[in-house]
Amino acid sequence: MAIRMPKVPKVRVSADVSLQDGSHFRGEVFVEATTRIQDLMNAPEPFFPFVDDTGQVRLINKASVVQLTPHD
Repeated sequence: MAIRMPKVPKVRVSADVSLQDGSHFRGEVFVEATTRIQDLMNAPEPFFPFVDDTGQVRLINKASVVQLTPHD
């Protein structure tokens, strides 16, 4: 039987993202409550979910991100 680790809840962080193709989005990124956006970008998964201001969910390829700026 596999040992299950407790799940850490995710929180939404408002942010702006700029991509290599010149597109810019304002919205929210999901991170674990105990981590930062920098930790999300350094994680091994190649994509992360991003909800833009229109409510559209986008899977962003980390390799295409030029800048990801959280809002305070």
